[in-house]
Amino acid sequence: LLQLSTTRAGRMTRETWLRRAGQDDALAWPAAGTSEDGRLSCDGAGCLYRAAGQVVAIVREPSALAEDCRLAGVVVALIPVRRACHSATMVIDRFALWREGGHAIWLEADGRARVETVRGVRGQRPWVAALPEPRRGRER
Repeated sequence: LLQLSTTRAGRMTRETWLRRAGQDDALAWPAAGTSEDGRLSCDGAGCLYRAAGQVVAIVREPSALAEDCRLAGVVVALIPVRRACHSATMVIDRFALWREGGHAIWLEADGRARVETVRGVRGQRPWVAALPEPRRGRER
């Protein structure tokens, strides 16, 4: 069952995702509270999604990052993550989204999370920004 972060924007994209999932309609994420199926709970700082024995944190505000990094195995942050998330096996932040494009995450029954990115599937294209060069120490 697809639940969308917004049902107001991206009509064509929304309809394509729903059609591919065999759904006629999708529920919007709760702005605050818990979804109908009880898996997604949100507040002003972000959301927690629980499925397959795993926790995924969707971080909107920096104030939620420290706590979500302790709770979740997968952290998706709409902000830059500039510190280690020790409990998370996967961290997708604003910069990862910029570099790799959209991410699809599968929560596997064995407790692992698998991800595919737009860049990983499509490869380097002329209209996709080049990956930044690794930083090197200052030369003297």
